[in-house]
Amino acid sequence: MAVHKIMIRKATSEDAQEIVAIYAPYVVKTTISFEQSVPDVAEFTKRITSTLQNYPYYIAQDEDENIWGYAYAGAYNSRTSYELTAEISVYVKQNSEHEGIGTILYKALEDQLKKQNVVNLLSNITAGNQKSEKFHEKHGFKRVGYLPHVGYKFDSWHDVIWMQKALYSDPTYPGRFIPFSKFSYGD
Repeated sequence: MAVHKIMIRKATSEDAQEIVAIYAPYVVKTTISFEQSVPDVAEFTKRITSTLQNYPYYIAQDEDENIWGYAYAGAYNSRTSYELTAEISVYVKQNSEHEGIGTILYKALEDQLKKQNVVNLLSNITAGNQKSEKFHEKHGFKRVGYLPHVGYKFDSWHDVIWMQKALYSDPTYPGRFIPFSKFSYGD
């Protein structure tokens, strides 16, 4: 499947239905997501709106406005001391995993999160998801944690790994976290 020119834009509530369609197979058929049932459009609308207050939520679409994937960031922990660390996620349409869409989305997230003074990125991955591990390693993430038997889905326990990437090589404090809502997309 050849995807043409991909453009990144900020998600809107109008994207919720297509996002659900991309996400649903991950919930129903895999342990990539530990959700037990597919959230409805209203729930995804709420998630998009809530995320955009503080973090980017991006859509990858082609010139015909077909949505091929999405990515977003969120708080790793709600305590202020963790405000410069974000957890990120990416989902692409199944059968388009090798089109570079995830890479384009992660690049957009990283660029924006740097502007928000985020220093560390974390990704929570179900152990055994080799595609995701290799994808993250390719983009500079290192495996930093392993939690056995923390997720239960499809009648069995699943382990989780944490991967981390530093956005800055200099550990100097860049300043307080700046919420995404303070930016005009494209700044």
